[in-house]
Amino acid sequence: MLTGCASTTGVVSIGKDAYMIAREDNGPAASLGAIKAATFKDAAAFCAGQGKSMQMIKEHDTPRSFGQFPQTNLQFTCV
Repeated sequence: MLTGCASTTGVVSIGKDAYMIAREDNGPAASLGAIKAATFKDAAAFCAGQGKSMQMIKEHDTPRSFGQFPQTNLQFTCV
């Protein structure tokens, strides 16, 4: 059975009250939608732990293509 490897940076501070999470999945069935959903859930959970809501600052996606695994990068703040 083929299995992939998803990797994430976890929540990383990028400045005053600003954070980012990056995620990639090199599995054979990896989808950009799935890694985006997981990234948004992680960000929302991080902010919920502070009693706040996640607000997106910026997002960048790289879809799967020949030789390229799907990736997403989310920058956010907690409000």
